Amino acid sequence: MKSPSHYLIDGATLSAQQRNAFRVTSYTVRLPRRLKLQAGIRNSELAQLLRTQGAATAAVITACNPAGCPLPATKNKARHAELATAIEELKLKSLPAERQAGDNDDDSDEAFLILNISGGQAEALMMEFDQYTLLWCNQSSPPELMLHPLVRQRGQ
Repeated sequence: MKSPSHYLIDGATLSAQQRNAFRVTSYTVRLPRRLKLQAGIRNSELAQLLRTQGAATAAVITACNPAGCPLPATKNKARHAELATAIEELKLKSLPAERQAGDNDDDSDEAFLILNISGGQAEALMMEFDQYTLLWCNQSSPPELMLHPLVRQRGQ
């Protein structure tokens, strides 16, 4: 199952520089062995994880630093807890993950890999927690970036 194409970065009117800035973001799922993910790069371990979990789709999302504005660690921790609650309310399973900062791999934001999430649910969480992007995953293709609707509209 693939997400609707209008959610994804390639469907947006972004400059090449904007696309590249979003695409350099990497994600890590914290399993016994760290699973590194990046948009556009197929990962057989991810496909195997999804099959093992019985998940057709997944998304990596964070609640930290809304709209790209850095927050103090305490506020980011509270937002992460709110995201955990929102995932539970959707009755979806999640695994711990993180989103790496663009140029500095030492900086990261806590995140979740949410299993069996629909494109609509993913977009709703992205909007609720004011995130520009999330990483959309499925078993049959490389992960793709899903953009916030306002980013898609304005090409920001």
